[in-house]
Amino acid sequence: MANKLGEHYKIAFKGTKGRVAHEFIIDLSAYKKKIGVSEEDVAKRLMDYGFHAPTMSWPLVGGLMIEPTESEDKREIDRFIDALISIRKEIQEIEDGVADKENNVLKNAPHTLKHLL
Repeated sequence: MANKLGEHYKIAFKGTKGRVAHEFIIDLSAYKKKIGVSEEDVAKRLMDYGFHAPTMSWPLVGGLMIEPTESEDKREIDRFIDALISIRKEIQEIEDGVADKENNVLKNAPHTLKHLL
């Protein structure tokens, strides 16, 4: 997971060989400084994909700690990875000025059924 997501996000606390342990942390702090997108925004957007929010801002302020569990099958883990990659594209749209910094899918998440109709 860390290898796939590392192509899209900064992964904090890698070992000397670039590896992580059973958990890893996505560092979102640069996005908060640059465009105001926080770890809370990303966590709430994950809810739109049906995922419970990961641990936020511990042990790294501005980070999401991802702890894959053995109870999830590969398809569900891949779906989680795809959701985070999709969210990264939404962050990029804000960075590029395509999406508004204040009124965007990340800041407005989670979206209820009422919002979607």
